[in-house]
Amino acid sequence: MRRDIVEASRKLAVSLDVVDRVCPSCDAWEPRVRCPTCGSLTVEHQSCPRCGLPGLGLCKNCNVETVSYKNKPVDLKQVLAAAVRRVGLAKSPEIIKGTKGLLNKTKTPEPLEKGMLRAGREVSVFKDGTIRFDATNAILTQFRPSEVGLSIEKAHLLGYEKDMEGKPLESPSQLCGLEVQDLVVPETCAQYLLKASKFLDDLLSSYYGLERFYNASKSEDLIGRLVVGLSPHTSVGVVGRIVGFTKASVCYAHPFWHAAKRRDCDGDEDSVSLLLDVLLNFSREFMPDRIGGLMDAPLLLSPLLNPAEIARQALNIENVSQLPIEFYEKTWQGAHPSEVESLVPTLNSNLGNGGEHWTIGFTHPTEDLDNGRLISSYKELPTMLDKVKEQLHLADQIVAVKGEEVAVKVLSTHILRDLVGNLRTFTSQRVRCTKCGSKPRRVPLGGTCHRCGGKLAATVFRGGVEKYLDVATEMVQRYNIREYYRQRLELIKVELAETFKALPVDREQQKLFVADFA
Repeated sequence: MRRDIVEASRKLAVSLDVVDRVCPSCDAWEPRVRCPTCGSLTVEHQSCPRCGLPGLGLCKNCNVETVSYKNKPVDLKQVLAAAVRRVGLAKSPEIIKGTKGLLNKTKTPEPLEKGMLRAGREVSVFKDGTIRFDATNAILTQFRPSEVGLSIEKAHLLGYEKDMEGKPLESPSQLCGLEVQDLVVPETCAQYLLKASKFLDDLLSSYYGLERFYNASKSEDLIGRLVVGLSPHTSVGVVGRIVGFTKASVCYAHPFWHAAKRRDCDGDEDSVSLLLDVLLNFSREFMPDRIGGLMDAPLLLSPLLNPAEIARQALNIENVSQLPIEFYEKTWQGAHPSEVESLVPTLNSNLGNGGEHWTIGFTHPTEDLDNGRLISSYKELPTMLDKVKEQLHLADQIVAVKGEEVAVKVLSTHILRDLVGNLRTFTSQRVRCTKCGSKPRRVPLGGTCHRCGGKLAATVFRGGVEKYLDVATEMVQRYNIREYYRQRLELIKVELAETFKALPVDREQQKLFVADFA
């Protein structure tokens, strides 16, 4: 249940669906690409998943596609002990998290040594074999070395030799223009990447027999190191460089860098990984064999960023140090932005004239990058219901926003869809055995687990289905919601009542989801 490989190794026998590879020299089954005994490259075998007949393509007997894996009995205790010896550890970590089943097409597992070394450094692995730190995007165009913990000597080594005015950089309080592929990452990110760097050094020295690369003992040792930024639902990572740290819970970077990840610059949640980790541990072989399985993975890397190739909307940034009086006069008139475009030059005007100048000016200076709120209140709110409540409360306070329009958008794009989706999930849910954790496709007629005889329990509950119902009702009553959404909510209530009329109400669970809008 805990997916703990160490705990699973204490069992007498474990049967796994795993890739079928054989060493041609030793003639022994070995799931690794290279045989650990003789060093030969193993050969992948395909066979029918039904009758076991070897071959490629369709099975002659069963007319089904052959696969590259078999269900094999594995002595996890022996495998674990061998992995401990290979990496030179005194003993195995107490817990090594695995998966309940491999999702890639060939059922190829990662070497256990990697999981063991990650467990020792307390870092987690993503589905593609890499280590990631998720961080909210924020744009930054200028910084002072003193703000981000960067010494003058280190700044010079990184190429920051002049400040914004072209004067020699001699003081940590001078203002510098941030290069387009440089990042100022959160201190928490630096601490996690420090653990990741130690894991990578362990991997290089103990598993691959190579020299350690990072040799980092503190976060500052990561300054100047290359990382990869990746956005969800994309497949191209963008290389960046760490130049400093912030106490804020955001990843500061040039708007061009965020745009290169196909993002709208501000407020999105992306990931940061060490470049060596991506080059060393990423493999398409680990990616799930399903629709969208290759998403959220650095299938390609963009090492150099060309501002002329990013989304044009990222160039709609003014590059002036002050706004003209005519601009303010137009604001009183409620003029359309296109009417003042000529008054405020943007970076778009630099395109196509050769030798583009990407300096971005600013109108209001700040004293300290960390002088303000360091973490978004959105992150601090514990539940989605709390977030919706505060969103509507904020909409009521802002003159430029209509609360009823916000309520309609939240209802139509989120809450009503969730109610319908959760109800569909409830009616088609699978049961789970409380003893062995198995989830049969259909409820056994005997009412107990067909594997161990354990008690069966539901996986979706009434409280989870109805958790947004009170919020939706409150929003419809509080705001002048269109009749269509009122009727749609009433129809959903009828369907919920019909579904749960024979079920008791779990009052304790219901309390967890009721939002107070008073």
